[in-house]
Amino acid sequence: MRGRTPTWLYIFAATSALLAVVALGGALAWSRIFDSVLASQLKLTPNSRSFQNWVAPSVPLYFDIYLFNWTNADMFPEKPVLNQIGPFSFREERVHVNVTFNENGTMSYRTHRRWYFDEERSNGNLEDEITSINGVAASAAYRARSWGYLQQKGLSIGLKMFKQQFSVTKTASELLFEGYNDSLLDLAKSLPASTTGGAPPVDKFGWFYGRNDTLDTDGYMEITTGQHRGTVPGQIVRWNFEDHLPYYSGECSKLLGSAGEFVPRNLTEESVFTMFVPDLCRTVNMDYVESGEVEGLNYHKYALSQRSFDNSTVSSANTCFCNGPCAWSGVMNVSACRYDSPAFISLPHFLYGDELRSLVDGMYPDPELHDFYFAVEPKLGIPVEVAARFQLNMFIDSVENVDLYSNVPRMLFPIFWVEQKVQMEYRVLEELKYVRAILDWGAVVCACAALFFAILVAIATCWARKPQYLKTELLTSFEKPKDEAELKLNPK
Repeated sequence: MRGRTPTWLYIFAATSALLAVVALGGALAWSRIFDSVLASQLKLTPNSRSFQNWVAPSVPLYFDIYLFNWTNADMFPEKPVLNQIGPFSFREERVHVNVTFNENGTMSYRTHRRWYFDEERSNGNLEDEITSINGVAASAAYRARSWGYLQQKGLSIGLKMFKQQFSVTKTASELLFEGYNDSLLDLAKSLPASTTGGAPPVDKFGWFYGRNDTLDTDGYMEITTGQHRGTVPGQIVRWNFEDHLPYYSGECSKLLGSAGEFVPRNLTEESVFTMFVPDLCRTVNMDYVESGEVEGLNYHKYALSQRSFDNSTVSSANTCFCNGPCAWSGVMNVSACRYDSPAFISLPHFLYGDELRSLVDGMYPDPELHDFYFAVEPKLGIPVEVAARFQLNMFIDSVENVDLYSNVPRMLFPIFWVEQKVQMEYRVLEELKYVRAILDWGAVVCACAALFFAILVAIATCWARKPQYLKTELLTSFEKPKDEAELKLNPK
């Protein structure tokens, strides 16, 4: 009679086979499963962790400013000699406020920033005196380029009457956030908006005057939340209620890219990601530079593309950013979005702007100190280190009928450069390494599990066949003829 296989063995074998198939499927689809789960976690919703971390960042933020002191201002128009002073370091508190989730899958908000001077991190005091270009007079002369003879002469008389000079000497505090009084500002209040470039009337001048403790630094932002199918979080949709950039024409007017605090996922060495920068009023490109490792976590480094500073010499697509005749390569003309002030942005010390460095003394570019870059965990799209650096320069040129500017060289005058460097906290870095390990080893674990359950199925199958095999062997042994010795002992 044949042995009967226990029912539990069939159940065990079937369960193991099912688990083997599931584990194998998990191994083959692990990357897609992980991407789906990660995408759901990165969506911006009122209760998501990514949203809570974004609303009020816990990582320490510092805003460092380096001023250029003009050491031979009394000898102008001789070649300016500049000396870098700083950093003047400010601790930044950043909170996103007025957050509204919209039905179209977007989120609108404003950013509230507050800066506090940090004397310990600074290499200088806010009472230090700095000599720099007269920003008020230079802006007036820049706007006067297109004026008629009588208007230009009127400005020339006004500059003399108010005893304006080409340079000013003020404290660092006055040049930055505190501001200082200038009689030309009082005069500007009585002039039509067309004369002042539409700039709102102010009572003081300072490069950051009126920007501290306000909601106006970045303006109104509207970005995607990633909740709608086919969208990713953090892509710019509207800025200051516009879906395009009114300062430029053609392709340059398109509002594209991430909002700066968000980076695309699944980046490769061939990837170029775009980012919208409110202070530049435009989108810029980030190019792959190199790969590295920090605390055991691999990253890709992307730096601000030199194409973003091209004056259309290399790429004709940049012509629409020129706002008139293109200037030097190595700078961005942002005057159109700065009330027609002569503001041009470059990398610090005119990095990658060889021609510009010949116009002044005191520029010592170093990519390690002056480049703008993101170090990003490429699969997750999470920055592990960011160094945002820009330099503000003022464009000056001769204006025939304005005596103070009738004999000045055409040049860009460096004013200051800023740096905001952020490094991921060790605690977050460890969490990121754990998440990355799940991605890297998840498929391997699933494959091993599939192999393990497949072995269990094989064992169960052999076990199920074992009773029948033994029974066959026993029956066969009984049918064999008895040996001679046994026959002699047991004669019939």
